[in-house]
Amino acid sequence: MTYQRSAYDEAIRSGQYEKVTGLTGKYDNVRRLWEDEVMRLFIQPYIERMVDGKRQKDEKLRILDVGCGSGDGYELLMGVKRGDTALSSHANIAIEPGLLEFYKGVDLNPGLIAQANAIYGHQRNMTFIESNFNELDLESEEPYDICLASYGSPSHNGHELNAKLLAKLAQNGRDGSLIIADWLGRYSYEWQSLWSNDLEHEQWMEYVISYIYPKDERDYRELSSLTLLLLTRREVLSIIQSARRRSGVKIRLRQLFDRSVLVGRHIDTGDYNPHAQPMRQQVNSLFEPNIRTDLESLLISYVPKDGFPEANEFYTMFHNSWNALVEYVIALLGHYDRAKALPRAEIGQHHPRALRIAMAEMRRLIAAVHHSGTGDVRANIIEPRLGYALRELEIRLQRGIGCGHGLVAILELEKE
Repeated sequence: MTYQRSAYDEAIRSGQYEKVTGLTGKYDNVRRLWEDEVMRLFIQPYIERMVDGKRQKDEKLRILDVGCGSGDGYELLMGVKRGDTALSSHANIAIEPGLLEFYKGVDLNPGLIAQANAIYGHQRNMTFIESNFNELDLESEEPYDICLASYGSPSHNGHELNAKLLAKLAQNGRDGSLIIADWLGRYSYEWQSLWSNDLEHEQWMEYVISYIYPKDERDYRELSSLTLLLLTRREVLSIIQSARRRSGVKIRLRQLFDRSVLVGRHIDTGDYNPHAQPMRQQVNSLFEPNIRTDLESLLISYVPKDGFPEANEFYTMFHNSWNALVEYVIALLGHYDRAKALPRAEIGQHHPRALRIAMAEMRRLIAAVHHSGTGDVRANIIEPRLGYALRELEIRLQRGIGCGHGLVAILELEKE
């Protein structure tokens, strides 16, 4: 018995026996199934094209990750799937392990670098450096194919340093290299109290990482903060133009999109917007197995702020579409409970096309599974699909103007 007990003790110490939930924590359901996947879906076609070109030339990829943390950027890129894979095929990873020649992660935080080395230190083609990414010397390094500055890393810089960093990355890259940069959006609803139309001056915020603690602990804990830059579309375009002049390289903007609209981490804390509702908590619940979500709690009450017509117009359109989809699903569930058919006229032609598609898909799904006796179909099939449908609304309806937690630019270099 002593031997058996020690075996269980060893298993517990390994950490593999810990109960994991996607409702809280850094890697909650929204992070893994919404934020990271939105990033992957946007960069997918550019990664696919690069990978195909490398294979034709029998070459491999070099990746630079600035502000790498514990290697989250690596996980983001390695999780990109091919969009052209047949359903019958199990192999759909875009960057297969054998295609990676070298990955270099750079971060100023020694604890995160130590964590990255603990996870990936055994990989011979990966290295993690503790350094300020603005001080990188890339002149003696071979060109990188992908330069990643994700999860708000470049928001540690002002406009001038951002332009210098992009110029440095552009000078190092080769023809076709990608730069993916993710700033904080100036007009995220999470920090509506900080909105400013004064685009002649940089807008900074004291970003408190209060969301790592339960609500009842935040009031009495002494919380540290980060000073981070908030950006609009216009400001990003200006930074890119400045980087072009500095580097002498054609830096082409391929995509500029808002990420995490109404589901960023501070939407739940209300630290910077007293009107914010805990949408992230509720969307996390949609994706959680065997848990039913109060769908009424997903309905948004957007409160406009005077003087911001473009942001208000977008948020009004977006929250109306979001609410219409949630209300439609609630109605569908009620109708099928009463064994009644829902008239097709419920999907109005006045709705945006993306919303009409989402409504029709939810209708077909619920009609197909509502009578199934295989477990809790609402919690495990219908609600996760609603989560993905809401995510699709963000992808299709966002405008890349700075209304998400992140404002992400996909840049491609032209050097020939």
